[in-house]
Amino acid sequence: MKSLHPEFDLLLAAVDPFEGEMAKNLLADEGIPSLLDGQDFDQAELGSSAHRAVRHPDLFVPKGTRDAARAILVEAWGEERVAEFDPPRE
Repeated sequence: MKSLHPEFDLLLAAVDPFEGEMAKNLLADEGIPSLLDGQDFDQAELGSSAHRAVRHPDLFVPKGTRDAARAILVEAWGEERVAEFDPPRE
């Protein structure tokens, strides 16, 4: 499984930036920190709309919190929606 750093696990892969921010807020409300990371494009070159359309970051959570974090998102969004962003199995 992809990892940003040995202390983090990938929770959602290539999530829509708006949903990524919503997920971060839901997790923060439950005490789980998270971090969006992905390809960085220059917003000034692309414009804000294009920037959001092409940038689909991954959402990472600290090791040991992935299952709890996923359960929070499943409760909020449903299993089917969360499964759309499940990281690929290696």
